[in-house]
Amino acid sequence: MGHRERIHRERFAAGAIYGTVVYLTILVLLEEDRTDPEDAVAILVGTAVVFWLAHVYAHLVPLIAAEGRLRTGRFLETAGDQVGILAAVAIPVLPLILAMLGLLDDRTGLRVAIAAGVLSLAAFAVREARAAGLGWGRSLGIAAVLLAAGIGLLWLEISLH
Repeated sequence: MGHRERIHRERFAAGAIYGTVVYLTILVLLEEDRTDPEDAVAILVGTAVVFWLAHVYAHLVPLIAAEGRLRTGRFLETAGDQVGILAAVAIPVLPLILAMLGLLDDRTGLRVAIAAGVLSLAAFAVREARAAGLGWGRSLGIAAVLLAAGIGLLWLEISLH
C-alpha cells in the first residue's frame, strides 16, 4: 500500500471512529428518551452530514488561507478523506431501518443500533491492527483494550450531557 493510500485509509478510519462515538452518544440519549426510529434516523443522518461538513471546513480553512484560494481538487480530496464520518452512520442506521419496517420493535431497534456501533468500534480496531501487520491474537487484544477505552469515552460523554 502506497503512502497516499495509507494516509487516506487512516483518515477514513479516524473519521469513522470519531463519527461512531458521536452517534453512539446520540443513540444512548435517544434510547433514554424512547425516540422513535424515524426521528432517530433523521437525527443521526443530519448529525453525520453536519459533522462531515464541519470537518471538511476545518481542514480547508488552513489550505485556503495558505494558498489564497480553493482548488476543486483540494476540496474533493479533503471531502473524500473525511467521508468516514458519513459512512459510519450506516452501521447504526440499518437496525433503525429494520425497526421502521416493523421487523424489530422500536426499542429493540435502538438497542441493536447501539450494539452495532459498539461492535463496529472493535471491528475498526481489528481492521487497523491487521492492516499494520499484527496477528489475529494481538489484533483482538488491542481491539479489546481500545473498545474498553471507547466505552469509557462514551460513558464520559454521556455523563457530561
